[in-house]
Amino acid sequence: MDVNGDGIPDLVNSWVYVALGEGNGKFKPPVLHPVQVAATGFGPGIVVPAHLRSPKLVDLVVQGAGAVSVLLNVGKGDFKDGVWTPLPSPGYCAAAADFNGDGKPDVAVNTGQGVSILLGTGSASAPFAAGQSITLSNAGCLLAADLNGDHIPDLVVPQADAVDAYLNNGDGTFSLKSSTPGSTGAGAVTVADFNRDGKLDFATTGNSLALGNGDGTFQTPVPLMPNPPSNLFADIAAGDLNGDGWPDLVLSSGPENSTIGIYVLLNNQHGGFAQTIINTCPTLFAPGCNPSEIHLADVNGDGNLDLVVGQVLNGGVVVYLSLIGRRKGAVTVAQKDTQRPRFHQADIRNAVPVQVRHHDGAWGVERVRDRLALGESALAVA
Repeated sequence: MDVNGDGIPDLVNSWVYVALGEGNGKFKPPVLHPVQVAATGFGPGIVVPAHLRSPKLVDLVVQGAGAVSVLLNVGKGDFKDGVWTPLPSPGYCAAAADFNGDGKPDVAVNTGQGVSILLGTGSASAPFAAGQSITLSNAGCLLAADLNGDHIPDLVVPQADAVDAYLNNGDGTFSLKSSTPGSTGAGAVTVADFNRDGKLDFATTGNSLALGNGDGTFQTPVPLMPNPPSNLFADIAAGDLNGDGWPDLVLSSGPENSTIGIYVLLNNQHGGFAQTIINTCPTLFAPGCNPSEIHLADVNGDGNLDLVVGQVLNGGVVVYLSLIGRRKGAVTVAQKDTQRPRFHQADIRNAVPVQVRHHDGAWGVERVRDRLALGESALAVA
């Protein structure tokens, strides 16, 4: 997200530390924007960007253990504390979209009891009104996406053994359309049109890919790769990494697996993916050894998607810059008409600097820079 309006992506974590981007893969020291503790005594836990008042200013929806609040952007990266809206139970993740078509951003929050829809009011003093509650148990982090082509955001909700699709009725209420069986691993899901047929598909951290039928239903899932890590993956993100117009995938594998690293899956344009692994842990306890959250953003303005990776145990953020077109040998042909993107580790924050080294041939660590205490909480970047 660009919180100060300079056109450069910035970093925000769930405790609302904001690190402004400098446009070259580096970020300024973080600034804490305190969130008033909710009446229930719980502080912030998740942050979701949303344009609540202005299309030019990104506000922050902050989700606590039993309530949701907002930090209203007053310009130049400064925020004003908002009002807490109670939730029926502790919240974990959220997705922002205009669910009822009134031009005001709404929020879908998954809690221990299911999914709570909060409808935006446009008022700074009372930003949300309670909407529909969908009863579910053990739901993972949900997404908002148009699954049936009616230009109205629907919901994709991962569970332990299935991915549920809820179609929007057009008024901010939702009806279950399908439940696609299959393990989702840690419960993360991403959507994209992987086969470019005009219908959204989904991929999960459970090593599964399901092609969409364009009506909120999906085909039987197939494996993303033949030999995934034993404990599958922590997070997943989709985007065009090599500029060929086809969505690719990035997945993180943490210390609970024998192979610790970032899996880059390039779309082969024929229903499959070519796999490359970034070795994030060349030595034990090295910075980057515990990749968790994955975000894709062009943090240095070169037109290529870079990787922004949150860390589980060490905290902080590691940024891998794409090397496509930046130096001789940076791009190699993986298969016909498909470039293999390469990255270098450009910025490690909240990590002890280590000696510069290169490893694994295709992916290299080039520089390790200063500290950024973003902690071990949810990260947002766009």
